[in-house]
Amino acid sequence: MVKKSFMYIFIYILLVGCDIQDPISSNDICESDCFLDIEAPSLQIDENGYYHVEWLEGYNQTFSTLDANTGSTFLIQKVYWGSDKGIMYGGEPVSCVNPASYTDNGIAHTVLSVWEVMITDTITVYAGYYDECDIEHMDSIKVIVEDEI
Repeated sequence: MVKKSFMYIFIYILLVGCDIQDPISSNDICESDCFLDIEAPSLQIDENGYYHVEWLEGYNQTFSTLDANTGSTFLIQKVYWGSDKGIMYGGEPVSCVNPASYTDNGIAHTVLSVWEVMITDTITVYAGYYDECDIEHMDSIKVIVEDEI
C-alpha cells in the first residue's frame, strides 16, 4: 500500500508540465493540454500562411530562426525538427534545419538554412515532440525562398 502511494506521488511529480491531470484522481488516465505551434518570428507571413525568406546574394547560405511553442513551461521538452528539402554535401544529405532542440520556458528554437539552389522553392518544416502522456504533438510551416528584391 505504501509502495503504491509512493509510486503515485513519483508519477505525479513527473507529470507537472502542460497541466497534466492528476493520475491519482483520474483512475490512472493521463490527460494533457500540451500543444505545438511553430512560428518564424523574423520572416514575413502572407495571407495564405506561407512565410517568406529572402535569399541574400553573395552568401553561401541564408539563415532564419524558427520557434516551437509547446506550452510546457515546467518541463524541458526535446523537440524534433525536419524538412522536405536539403542538399548533398560530401556525399551526405544535409537538412534545412537542425534535427533537435530543447525547450526553455516552453519554447524550442532551431535555425532554418537555405541555399541558392532553393530560390523559388517552398520548404515544409516539421516539428514534433512527445509529452508526458506519450501523446505526439506535431506542426509544420511552409517557407518560400525568394530571390533578393
